[in-house]
Amino acid sequence: MDRLLVFVFLPFVAVTAFRDDFNTWNAGNYQIEVSAWGGGNNEFQVYVPDHNNLYVKNGNLYIRPTKTIDSPHFNDVYHGDMNLYSLYGVCNQHDNNGCHKTANGNGEILPPIMSAKIITNFAMTYGRINVRAKIPKGDWLWPAIWLLPRDFSYGGWPRSGEIDMMESIGNTKAMFGNQNRGINDVQSTLHWGPAYNQNAFYKTHNSKIKYGGDDWHGWHTYSLDWTADHIITYVDNQEILRVDTPHNGFWNFGGFSGQNIWSHGGKNAPFDKPFHLILNVAVGGNFFGDDGHYDTQKPWSRYSPNPKRSFWEARGSWENTWHGEEAAMIVDYIEMIPY
Repeated sequence: MDRLLVFVFLPFVAVTAFRDDFNTWNAGNYQIEVSAWGGGNNEFQVYVPDHNNLYVKNGNLYIRPTKTIDSPHFNDVYHGDMNLYSLYGVCNQHDNNGCHKTANGNGEILPPIMSAKIITNFAMTYGRINVRAKIPKGDWLWPAIWLLPRDFSYGGWPRSGEIDMMESIGNTKAMFGNQNRGINDVQSTLHWGPAYNQNAFYKTHNSKIKYGGDDWHGWHTYSLDWTADHIITYVDNQEILRVDTPHNGFWNFGGFSGQNIWSHGGKNAPFDKPFHLILNVAVGGNFFGDDGHYDTQKPWSRYSPNPKRSFWEARGSWENTWHGEEAAMIVDYIEMIPY
């Protein structure tokens, strides 16, 4: 008897390798950063695991900056000792005295803000990432949804790359030239290069601006589409940044001289290795350029001898722009779908 062979072709269905809807806090999914090192940009916050700064409520994750003096551990930023090992039993970043800071009333103060930063334990190479979130609004707030490499296979930053899905300035007004780059603007950037002072990010940067007085302080979905051939970021499926893999590689695209540090990698190196997803809210630092004109006068400069102190002593100009949980980044869900 002849057999009729029937082949049924099923549609490809992407499998989500990691998803968190934040119905509860799943501590095993994340590393919580504990450090006051300043994030490499001389920021003013200390990242801590305190419930006031990192918590789940009504199916959402909150990453919320608060004043250090509101913590039961500190009532004064001008004097005292901030020993993160003693407080939390862990510290993740030692650079710039990130685990232990002191203040004696003269010069710089302790970090005046506490905030939170989480890193997914899950890492992937190529796929789709979606994060539905509401970014904070308030002066000198700097929310970010971004990725760093798991292994730093090509060396320290920026040799192994960085993918910034979304960054924003929380100020209502941040004028650079004739363009407002405040919370009406969300930015995406790739960082890559052989050294910190040879970072070709300016070749791979773009933003999505809202005009007419509207801003991004609301619920939106921030996405990354990452393959060997391209990296594309979106907000609500509107393209922010598209970087097609250069036909001759990122080394030649960057115009770098010397030995190609990515020659042993894929065609899109350094963006060919597993990356973790990171969410945080920073405060202050070098992200807020001295050449900008803001809704309130910027109380520090990049060259201030004591920028945290200048920021803190001008709190009367910015603290009333932080309206409770409106100053938090609120996250509905994260999903990471490998290709």
